[in-house]
Amino acid sequence: MYEERYDNHFRRLQASRDAFASFADYTLEALRPTAVAKLLRDERPALQAALDAFRGGLTERATGSGQRQSGTQTEDQAFDALKKLVQATDKKLLQPRFYDQPAEQALFYPEKLSGLTQAPKAQRLTRFTAYVERLETHPEATLQAAGQQARALLTAYTAATASKNQGAKAVKDTFSALGPDAQALADALWAVYCAALYVHRQEPGLARAYFAYDRLPNRSPAQQRARKAAASAVPAAG
Repeated sequence: MYEERYDNHFRRLQASRDAFASFADYTLEALRPTAVAKLLRDERPALQAALDAFRGGLTERATGSGQRQSGTQTEDQAFDALKKLVQATDKKLLQPRFYDQPAEQALFYPEKLSGLTQAPKAQRLTRFTAYVERLETHPEATLQAAGQQARALLTAYTAATASKNQGAKAVKDTFSALGPDAQALADALWAVYCAALYVHRQEPGLARAYFAYDRLPNRSPAQQRARKAAASAVPAAG
């Protein structure tokens, strides 16, 4: 319990790289005014150097066009292509069949056509997989061919979904997994934190002014309860 108070808590943060850089930016600017104690301003060059190195790593991870890839956007694009193929297949191949064989409509569209084109994200993969399998196993060659096309787009959609999920997990990685630049930046922030506590030792709560904790993800309710419980267990001074 007591040892945790002397650990670098910035190394235990869970945030995206961009969020951590934004957090450090705030501290860097908070140290700039001449009214800030010299002991704190003296920490600024080291923090600037650590932030520059960390940002260099962010730039290297950008795509060749300078734009970051978006897992969600890729997933939406893959779904849009799949949806357009379903709509085209419905218009050109399925609706003419349903006119003479209406019973087949429930086979392809248990939830109607909108059950596919407007499916919730959580159900898209299951519904489209069943749809593609019905096309692929149909005795008519034209529908089998449509099934092969749909299968290719479904594979692309599945890959995009997996990429998005991996991206979401990466946001939660701790800094032990983010590399030495992130750890160096965490250490520079810790130095500022320790200096701020010394400068404001009569009113330690003022040290919070140098850190934009609101830019970081909130702790989970369980973490918040554990932290409050630990604080209440500390005996009063004197």
